[in-house]
Amino acid sequence: MRTRILLIAACVLLAVFAYDGVVRLLLIGLVRLPKLPDELTLLTSILALFSLTHAWYSIGGRLTLVFFGLSAVISWAYEQVGVATGLIFGAYHYTDYLGPKLGNVPYLIPLAWFMMIYPSYVIANLVLGGHATGTRPGVSRLVHLAAVSAAVMTAWDLVVDPILSGPSARAWIWENGGPYFGIPIQNFFGWLLTTFTVYLAYRAIEQRVAPAGLGSLGTGAAGPLGASVAALPVAAYGLMLLSDLLSGVEPAGVAIVGPLVMGPPLALAAWRLAHSPASNRAGATAKAA
Repeated sequence: MRTRILLIAACVLLAVFAYDGVVRLLLIGLVRLPKLPDELTLLTSILALFSLTHAWYSIGGRLTLVFFGLSAVISWAYEQVGVATGLIFGAYHYTDYLGPKLGNVPYLIPLAWFMMIYPSYVIANLVLGGHATGTRPGVSRLVHLAAVSAAVMTAWDLVVDPILSGPSARAWIWENGGPYFGIPIQNFFGWLLTTFTVYLAYRAIEQRVAPAGLGSLGTGAAGPLGASVAALPVAAYGLMLLSDLLSGVEPAGVAIVGPLVMGPPLALAAWRLAHSPASNRAGATAKAA
């Protein structure tokens, strides 16, 4: 019963995000659908809750709390130092667009990090080994998985940063500009460093404490999850890309960059899921029926 509630909650949260972040925007001009209040904050919170509930189902409560705690503390610390010194991401500061702050960093920011850190973790696992969760033993595997996870996550920043720091939102200000839509290249190295630190810390723990999700179905190419359940975080990553591109992208060049950088890991993860033994068994069952 508890497993079903978590999975239903994850599906409902993802459906709400898909409605307001993608479907409603696609239908603008055809039909006027109601939108969520305080849209950016609420959509970020909804997708963060999706990541939390899906992770709880997939890797268990203790590891989910560890993952979220490490993500929140490390991302806030790097951002706080970054704003104060300009040494990590480049010289920038947050405006009031994202709401109240803890120190120099909006409360919403650690939620936004975990919102995509978890789907990126699942995608990196699928891309490298076909397993949705878990980190197998070995230092080289640990570093490799952390690095690929960080790259998958940083690909999203190539899309979202120009939008939210652009002229329409101005959620943060780049004080000295930069060559990538006004963003310094240092920012993306900062993202790689931050996410690599989070993944390295979490995966080092996960190597010693194997995920014990409530939805465990045994081993398989999709890890301890059925392919359809493992597909949900992959869908969340893709929906975030669509949502960003449909949000009135400015600068317009991001509409070209987004599919180029987020499309390959998304497509490879989807291919892995489609060719997993769990997926093949489901297809064979359907044909037999």
